[in-house]
Amino acid sequence: QISAMLKDLNVDSKFVDGRRVTDERTMEVVEMVLGGLVNNKVVNAISRAGGKAVGLTGHAGGGLIGATQMEHWVVDESGAKAKADLGLVGEPTRVDARILDDLITVGAIPVIAPIGVGIDDGSSYNINADTAAGAVASALGAERLLLLTDVAGVLDKSGD
Repeated sequence: QISAMLKDLNVDSKFVDGRRVTDERTMEVVEMVLGGLVNNKVVNAISRAGGKAVGLTGHAGGGLIGATQMEHWVVDESGAKAKADLGLVGEPTRVDARILDDLITVGAIPVIAPIGVGIDDGSSYNINADTAAGAVASALGAERLLLLTDVAGVLDKSGD
């Protein structure tokens, strides 16, 4: 849905090793799509099924998901390593589980868009959804993490 919205808005999109290069305009679209459209659809689906869902991004509560800019390295044609600038692509550095614990305590189901807040400057960061989910699960002390996705890439030891 991000790619479709970028295309509709005539914003060029580039990928490096499967990661979307995220400039400021692209980040605005990521926030619109993931923090708005997609998050609301998931919250509504849970609500229609009888759950009490609350939509969030990493900005919730002043910093639900703290992030820093991701360092990504590529190998060029000569075999040399070079740092690739992915822009506002981030890695989670901390998750404030207290916010989630408070919601869970009152019976709410947190629905979190994978958008982090820069721990140094408050910038928004586009975080890989699987990575964000893992960081949240770890912060909550979860015994299991189940990922439902239509994207190949999260594989078990046997490659399935």
